Amino acid sequence: MIRNYLLITWRSMMKNKMFIFINIFGLAIGIACCIVAYFNWEYDVMFDSHHVNAKNTYRISSVREFNNVTTLYGHAPGPLGEVIRHNISDVDKVVRINHSWSNFKVEDNLFPGQLGYADADLFNVFSFEFISGNPDELKDKSKVFLSDEMALKLFNTTDAVGKQLTQVVGTVLKEFQVGGVFKKQPSNSSFHWQAFMNFENYYDEARGLKEDDWKNHNTIFVHIKEPARVAVVSKQIQQYIENNNKVREDFQIKEYVLDPFEGMARRDSANETWSQTTSANNRAAVVAPGFMAVLVLLIACFNMTNTAIAISSRRLKEIGVRKVMGSLRSQLIAQFLGETFFICTIALLLGLFFGEVLLNAWNSLWVNMKLTSHYIDNPAFVIFIVCTLLVTALIAGSYPAFYISHFEPVSILKGKLKFGGTNVFTRALLALQYSISLLAIIFAIAFYQNSKYQRAFDIGFNPNNVIIAYVENGNEYETYKNTLLQNKDINLIAGSTHSLFSAGYNDPVKYESQQLEVDIIEVGDEYLKALDLKLIKGRDFQKDSETDKRESIIVSEKLVRSFGWDDPIGKEIKWMDTVKLFVVGVVKDVYTNGLWRENEPLMIRYTSKDKYTHVVVNMPSDKVKDVDKFMEASWKDVFPNRLYNGRVINEDMVEADTVNNNIVKMFGFLGAVALLLSATGLFTLVSLNIIKKMKEIGVRKVLGASIGNITRIINTEFVVILVIASLLGSTVSFLLVDALMGSIWKYYQSTTELTLIASVSIMFLISAIAIGYKVFSAASMNPVNTLRTE
Repeated sequence: MIRNYLLITWRSMMKNKMFIFINIFGLAIGIACCIVAYFNWEYDVMFDSHHVNAKNTYRISSVREFNNVTTLYGHAPGPLGEVIRHNISDVDKVVRINHSWSNFKVEDNLFPGQLGYADADLFNVFSFEFISGNPDELKDKSKVFLSDEMALKLFNTTDAVGKQLTQVVGTVLKEFQVGGVFKKQPSNSSFHWQAFMNFENYYDEARGLKEDDWKNHNTIFVHIKEPARVAVVSKQIQQYIENNNKVREDFQIKEYVLDPFEGMARRDSANETWSQTTSANNRAAVVAPGFMAVLVLLIACFNMTNTAIAISSRRLKEIGVRKVMGSLRSQLIAQFLGETFFICTIALLLGLFFGEVLLNAWNSLWVNMKLTSHYIDNPAFVIFIVCTLLVTALIAGSYPAFYISHFEPVSILKGKLKFGGTNVFTRALLALQYSISLLAIIFAIAFYQNSKYQRAFDIGFNPNNVIIAYVENGNEYETYKNTLLQNKDINLIAGSTHSLFSAGYNDPVKYESQQLEVDIIEVGDEYLKALDLKLIKGRDFQKDSETDKRESIIVSEKLVRSFGWDDPIGKEIKWMDTVKLFVVGVVKDVYTNGLWRENEPLMIRYTSKDKYTHVVVNMPSDKVKDVDKFMEASWKDVFPNRLYNGRVINEDMVEADTVNNNIVKMFGFLGAVALLLSATGLFTLVSLNIIKKMKEIGVRKVLGASIGNITRIINTEFVVILVIASLLGSTVSFLLVDALMGSIWKYYQSTTELTLIASVSIMFLISAIAIGYKVFSAASMNPVNTLRTE
């Protein structure tokens, strides 16, 4: 019997090759999207899951309250780690981590260090798979541990234990021996560093910083064997809050929190917690692909439902004969569901192939995230894919199976059954299909328009024609500057201790009874001109003015508004409770956080040349690449032992543009697939409707109806469906686009009327193309042929 069912199924498929191909292709794409969404979800859920001690590991985070706002910071004072190590017995391991800005040198070649300083227990607390070497030797200050990727870069081999390399720290060269090579951590790991040294080396790089300086904050992890003792440890570390608060008036801690390592990366992403470790993806980046994958699969299922009904209209005699011969309704239902399941199985196999293609495409969009497929060794995926297959088959095949199998054989065989056309269910399916398609189209167009909006967004200065390079001190600044002045394409060179989108700090300031937290940068002569900061009131700093260095500040409009000043010039504010500062100028608002987060008030101070650490170079926008090459060549001459570190400071804006473009590609692809499937569904229903109205069309033509009138009769129902889909899709899209953009950026352009009109127009145009020929053929056919067969 099963063989008979398979034979019938195969013959039915061969008679309807085009429809079956479209359905298999659509289902395969939908399943492939679900596969990508699954591995994207798994990437997020499995973040840091390879660390076997994760359940007993905690990060010491600092809770700060300022202006009644409580914020969690993923760091704590460095000395707290040593205090815990020596005084709290319930903590058996402590690991401090801090980042290095140094480079590596092997022979005459320089490489980015990607180095982290860590305590000796790093490899005991966290899981690193060693290829060679002894992880316990991290306690040796003279050893460096490399990832296999870093070892290949430096030595062209992973067999690097015992080899020598040089660390370049500013002007200082330090020799180290490779103590071990470990496999690079997966991209969904909190640890992005490619090399590690003993934490004591950190103080050699951070010159002038003492080990017992509570002003210095690090990432600190503790390992507690007994979960029952966590509350006790948490209580014990609170006594050291005062050590921080005595020396950090700008960063008063309310409490220390033992933040569980499990789920830490996802919480950091959701709360925008400052941390040196890698955060997981934004929640929208996890939810949105899954949401859209389910919608695309539903469209494919709805399309197959309509197609199955259309195909079944040609099998009425078969159904009638089988019922007369004694087939039960349950047997017919099982057959039709079995046929759907067979088609879905083929689509699943094709979907696995398409899934690999889409995974590669997805990975090409995101630099720091690499999804990897693993099927057989992953029971969770096997369960997921089997459930996807069953649910898809049930959704796509249930309605046709139950609907067709209830027909009476007498009506079928006597020819009294009039099968075809549309009903409430098929109309609803079509409306949902087009609503989902419209959703994807609107997303793609909205993000494309947002990318244009954000590219043109005025962030208060021009980031596209400024390159910043980092030096050790004022003497290096002068040496490098004199070399750069030989280039005639350079408009201006300025120096600073900090810069926008670079180094800076954040401190509270007071005006009378008001208190405000502000971003602070310290700059030198002509810095405002170099970055094209727009001075709207007051003056710039006076060259070599000791008064300006001591007490003058330039502030942003946001700071002026925050304090409610009408005339800001001359206003006095207090910094660190004792330092009096006076406003001499106001610049246009500067978006120090790019477009990602709320614009912060900015305070600019004047600094002396001996404190310069930034070389700020301004040039015409069309000369950036040429000047950058010149700066790199000059750097190699002036600082032969250091890697060139110049960068255009538009990175935040470029990243925002990249995110926009990638989302446009993603939703553009989904929209194209969804619209193709929806257009196919429309074609199917129009075909059914024409079959049902053949006699009516013939009679109307005999009575003188024009092709236009016939077209209107056929199309009216579907135009109404498309209008309903337009209203539904536009409303839902408007809300979802705003929610998604709002979860990514603070400043963006949400859906506009133009976006909605353009998207709906595309939908109607594709629909007209899909059914135009079919409708025109039906409206212009000879009525004699139709009426003669009746």
